Amino acid sequence: MPAVPLKDADDLPPDLQRLIAEYDAWIGDTTFARVIAHRPEAFRAFHALYVSLLEGRVESEIKELARLRLARLNGCAY
Repeated sequence: MPAVPLKDADDLPPDLQRLIAEYDAWIGDTTFARVIAHRPEAFRAFHALYVSLLEGRVESEIKELARLRLARLNGCAY
């Protein structure tokens, strides 16, 4: 059982429902989004930061490889 229950998207404001749908279509997993959605202002701030990190000159594939490498170096299984 998770320490924090997943927030039901239907219980969220429309803008966060759209974000969760985007995460589902984009990543295929909404676990993190549905946990952080308990704090809507934190979810909005995280999303703004994440989108800003995706922009730039470095290709998405390279950024993903860097994220995976960092996760492995730090023993992160997620």
